[in-house]
Amino acid sequence: MFLFSFLILISAFYCEIQAKLFDSKSFELQNGMQVVVVENHRAPVVSSMIWYNVGSVDETYGKSGLAHFLEHLMFKGTKKFKNGEFSDFISKNGGTENAFTSFDYTAYYQIIPSEKIEKILEMEADRMKNLVLSKKQVETEKSVILEERSQRIDSSPSSVLDESMRKSLFPNHTYGTPIIGWKHEIENLTYEDIFEFYNKYYDPSNAVLVLSGDIKIKDAKRITKKFFGKIKSNKVKQKRNYLVDPPLKTRIQINHEHPNVEQPIWKKLYKTISLTESIDDGLALDIGLEIIAGGKTSILYQELVTKQKIFAAVGGYYQGLTKGPGNIYFYAIPNKNLSPKDIDIKINNVLKNVIKKGISPDDFNRKKKEYYYNFIYQQDGIGKPAQIIGEALSVGIKLEDLENWDQRINELSIEKVNEALNRFLENKNFVTGMLK
Repeated sequence: MFLFSFLILISAFYCEIQAKLFDSKSFELQNGMQVVVVENHRAPVVSSMIWYNVGSVDETYGKSGLAHFLEHLMFKGTKKFKNGEFSDFISKNGGTENAFTSFDYTAYYQIIPSEKIEKILEMEADRMKNLVLSKKQVETEKSVILEERSQRIDSSPSSVLDESMRKSLFPNHTYGTPIIGWKHEIENLTYEDIFEFYNKYYDPSNAVLVLSGDIKIKDAKRITKKFFGKIKSNKVKQKRNYLVDPPLKTRIQINHEHPNVEQPIWKKLYKTISLTESIDDGLALDIGLEIIAGGKTSILYQELVTKQKIFAAVGGYYQGLTKGPGNIYFYAIPNKNLSPKDIDIKINNVLKNVIKKGISPDDFNRKKKEYYYNFIYQQDGIGKPAQIIGEALSVGIKLEDLENWDQRINELSIEKVNEALNRFLENKNFVTGMLK
């Protein structure tokens, strides 16, 4: 949680925004690439994170897994920096690197001694447009990804259930398609598919670079202009036209049985608003659900695990950092043989009782204070600010909103939280699942 009041300065190459909460500064290159800098000179280390405005939701139906597939292939090298050279440079200089793909974005990051940041950005800029691949490399990496899918999804009964539940909740929207892709569609992805996707979405106008740590704004401007500024943009900042899902008018219960399951698990997945749609409503829902279902101090846990001992575990959380609809996830592990309907009733009875009565001022003030300090704590360090800012900007939250996040928390009222929880209680867009 996050963001900023800003001052716009126009120059030949930059549009600069002055921030306060992270004390970050943002500028834009002529080709449309945004750069955000968070100076922290306590240690000679820099975190570099580049966020591409493309994720699995941007894949064409029938081509699932492309965003994640390309993430793997981005480490294969260019004409200038051969396969493995980027990673070897980081390793030899005591740095770390990784990448990840989500529904809404793809990100690549390195943590490196600050004296090496120029070389890192040179290599990162080079692979934005100059990736070199052979058809053999594509097919070899495809086998790696199919094995990854087998281990992470197909061999995990819980993941198989989650995948089915999500597809039922999002039958049209590509949020219902697994990020890693469907197995039969991964098998059919081609070399040409990869480069079409790469050439369309990997563009400076479709990227945000966040630099956090021991780097000065003047050096960031010089280096990014030198390497990224010369890349010609295809102006690909696209407006997504997602297929809209119909409201769910029937009860959907999905069951999955597997001999390796030792304990039955009940799950419930809701479709709801995102923080992008409304920061205040999303924040109220987040804090409200934390009070009711977040962890062992929550009302659900204390009532159904500690007191009644019906469940070995129970809880839930809100995920609202999304470009499209957000979601709410509930789970329960029963201590005895209960039907999915019985589990649902017992949890709903507690939820209805608490929400209709309203959360207590003590619970609200405690969680609000905890929420606030957790946010403040996350600003410290090198990597966390880059992750918070990059993810927020990638899903569409503005920098100035992120800067004033602490103020939004302070101004949040108990009435606003209770209103959000009552709207949640009326939410009929959900799918339940049972793993046995």
